[in-house]
This record gives sequence, C-alpha cells and structure tokens, in this order.
Amino acid sequence: MIETLTEIVLVVTGFQLVLLAVVLLTRGSGHQLNRYLLVAFLLSKAFLTTRWIAFHFGVLLYRESPYLYHLTGSAFFLLAPLLYLYIRSLCYRDFRLGSVTLIHFIPFFLILLFQLISVRITLAGSPGQGSALYQLFVSFHGKIFWSANLVQIFYYILGMLMTVHAYRGELKKIYSSVERMNLNWLVTLLLIIVLHWLFVVSRSTLSVLEIQAPILTSLIDLFSITIFLGFTTALVFKGLEQLKIFSGLDEKPKYLTSKLTEAKVQEYAEKLEEYMNTQKPYLEPSLTLEELSQRLSVQSWDLSRVINDRFHQNFFNFVNGFRIEEAQRLLSDRSNGRRTVLQVVYEVGFNSKSAFNAAFKKHTGMTPSEFKGKSASSSQLRFARSALLPHKKRPAL
Repeated sequence: MIETLTEIVLVVTGFQLVLLAVVLLTRGSGHQLNRYLLVAFLLSKAFLTTRWIAFHFGVLLYRESPYLYHLTGSAFFLLAPLLYLYIRSLCYRDFRLGSVTLIHFIPFFLILLFQLISVRITLAGSPGQGSALYQLFVSFHGKIFWSANLVQIFYYILGMLMTVHAYRGELKKIYSSVERMNLNWLVTLLLIIVLHWLFVVSRSTLSVLEIQAPILTSLIDLFSITIFLGFTTALVFKGLEQLKIFSGLDEKPKYLTSKLTEAKVQEYAEKLEEYMNTQKPYLEPSLTLEELSQRLSVQSWDLSRVINDRFHQNFFNFVNGFRIEEAQRLLSDRSNGRRTVLQVVYEVGFNSKSAFNAAFKKHTGMTPSEFKGKSASSSQLRFARSALLPHKKRPAL
C-alpha cells in the first residue's frame, strides 16, 4: 500500500516539476537568468524522477544499460549548485554567470568521471577484485557517491543561508522598511529542503549499508518526495511574486568607499540629525537611503558612512530608532488616551505591527503594551502624589 502510494506520488511529482518549469517559462518576466536557473533546477529533479520511474518499472534495465544508469545518476550533483545560483540571482539583480561559476559544477564532472570508471571496472570482470582500484571504484562506490553528495548538500545549504544573511545585511543599509524584501519565506523553504535532503541521505545510507527494510524505505521515499513537491511549488510561485515586489540589490555597487574627511563626517552628521528631528522623514514608511541623501544634497555612500561611523548603526536601525522615540512619545501622551498601539504603528512609519513590536522591544527592552501600561501607571502615580500635597491658602483680601 505504502509502496504503491510512493510510486503514484513520484509519477505525479515528475509531471508537476515539468509543469512548473513551463509555468516559469511562460508566465515569468523581467530577470531571465533568475527564471532559467530555477527551470534548470526543476528539470534536473524531473530528470532524476523520470530516471527512477524508468528503472523501477522496468522500462530500462540495469543489466542492459549500466552506463546509462550510473552516468545519469550524476545529476544528483547538479541540484544543490543550481539552487544556490538561483538564490544568488534572486538576491542580486546584477548577478551574472561567468567563468568562475563553472567551479560550482566541478563536483558534477568529477562524479561523472567516477561513475564512468566504476562501470568500466565492474564490467571488466573479476580478475582485479583484490586491487585497491577495484575497492575504490566498485566495493566502496555507493559509500563514496552518497558521502560526497552529503558533503556537497551541507556546503551549499550553508552557502545559501549565508547568501540570504548577507543580502539582509545589505538591505538594511539602504531601506528603512524591509518586511516585504527580507526573504523570510525563502529561509523557511531552505529549512524544508534540508529536511528533504535528510530523508534522501537516510534512504541512501540504508542502501549503502544493505539494510533490507522495504516499508521504512517506502515511507522515507514518500515523505521525501512529498516535501520536495511542496517545496518546489512554493519556491516557484513565491519567487515569481518576489520579483514583482523587489528585483533584488546590486551585488557590485558602483561606489564602495567614501572619501570624506572627519570634519565633513561631523558636518553631515549634524545636518542629518537636525533634519531628522525637524522634518521627521522617518514617518514615511518607504524612506530609503537614496531618497534621504537627495534631500540632504549628500551622496548616498557618504551618508551611509556618516550613519555607520557617527551613529554606529545601519540605515534601517538608524531610522527605526527615531520611529521608536516618536512611538514612545505618542504612547506616553495622555491627552489622547484612546490612541491604540496599532494606530501608533502606522503613524510613526512602520508597515506592520510585527516589525514595530520587534523594533520596539530591541530599542526599549519591553513590548509596546508594557511600555504603555508602565507610562499610564507613572502618570497615575504623579497625579496621586500631587493630590496629597498641601494646598497653599489664598491670602485674605
């Protein structure tokens, strides 16, 4: 029953992956490289799924096509690099493939060569069974193949998470609101694909150790492919949606350094602080470093240096600091006791309550509700104390 269900899900997944690739090619627009990398990732997995179906159902037989079986299996080493390159292209709009990119595909070609030699030695017969060459390419073939795949997966998962982390850091140097651009959804999906690959490795480990557990193997296959199906579907549609919202940062900005003197840094810092306090541009949710630099007639890379050197913050935290100060003032204002926390969120320039709560907690060490309650208690205490003070008698006329 479980094995039959697994087979059905695998067949459905193969068709689904091809369908998603077609959707990307027909519906996508804008960044072509971004779409082509994701299509290559989907079709590589679809190819491996088709390969499994063909050999599992006897359409192709291993004894008749050993070269085909082993050489096509090398495609496992294309998945992680293609997904990594797609994520880089999603984060950085100026990302391009170059000669350096080919480094990511060296493991694929090495495994392809390893597979070829392995089959040739196997087909050569038994005379060399005791040799070190035979042990390496035949006896330990499965262990080497899947161990190498596990190392590659770990390396690229780490690379993907580091890429998103670096992207988020750069994002906060330029934008004051990043909720729709920070790729939280992608981090969640990466954690899901880690779970998928853990199932793949577990399945491979059972094969290498020659453990016969058909029910367990079928369950692992079922969970693994179901997770991957959900992952790829979400990746395609969330990726398309993300490109409509934000096309990514420039990985290689035109200006990397600022040549301001210390005197100029101090002058611009005073000018910036005065502008923030008098004009309150932080109340605009979409405020960016570029927009603020234009209003101050300062180059954006110079303004970025001023914020980093003088205020020891990135642009995102710098602006949010002013927003939180304004929020504290509004929450402490007893003249409008009906003002809710949600009203304050949008009044001070935040786009979402969750982002406001996180920033408020970071800057004050308490939640907005706690601050509001504490502020109300302080006001009541001051009022009570004033009521207990003796009143001066008016002098007789």
